[in-house]
Amino acid sequence: MQASAPHHGSRGRALPLLLVAAAPDVPLEWLEELDDPRFSYHLAHTGHEALRDLYRYQPDLLLLGLHVRDPGPWEVLQRVREMTEDLRVMVTARRFDRADALRALDAGADDVLWRDMPEGLAKAVVMARLRRATPVSPPEQLLEDACLRLDLAAREVTMSGHYVPLTPLEFDLLHVFAGNPGQVLSPEQLLRLAWRGRSGGDAHKVKYAVLRLRRGLERATGHKAPIETVRGVGYRYVLPGPHPA
Repeated sequence: MQASAPHHGSRGRALPLLLVAAAPDVPLEWLEELDDPRFSYHLAHTGHEALRDLYRYQPDLLLLGLHVRDPGPWEVLQRVREMTEDLRVMVTARRFDRADALRALDAGADDVLWRDMPEGLAKAVVMARLRRATPVSPPEQLLEDACLRLDLAAREVTMSGHYVPLTPLEFDLLHVFAGNPGQVLSPEQLLRLAWRGRSGGDAHKVKYAVLRLRRGLERATGHKAPIETVRGVGYRYVLPGPHPA
């Protein structure tokens, strides 16, 4: 069975579009429930494909399987919620697990479905959510200023034309800083905005994460990182001017 061809343009398509992120070994019998004249769907097999297609097709609802990999479902869910709070996300699992369900809802999912639900029930829930879905404006894919460029889909950073290798946490920290230029952010705010469910975060560790981020930027560009310490309060991203070549 093949997924229905997606209709491009969230506001212009005739049918609601469901983006399904499912591992390649998901039984096709379950996906056959998604064949319906009232909506179309597009299938992605990896977390990377799901994030890419979120930009490409602007779906009305994301159905995210807990067995998706590269990256896994928790990172996909975190990155989706960093981009938008409006998109409805339904997490699916092979069978009900209370711990996974609570974790998914706490991480930003709107619903949890499992594939051994009584026949037709999962599809009925999907239809109910699609009726409530409103067109979502596509999230900004690029964040740029005079010398910084963050590609949010590819998770890549360049500064002054130099590629900057960063860890996932360092990327998320820089995203928060660059998205709030000139604003002083406390360690507690950075924990809430950048860690987003990661374990092991505390205000003391923010200091060292910011230090590593600064060093990574300076090592790649040869210029001072545009992140200031505001003593006793937190940190601030200062919009950088273009550096000379």
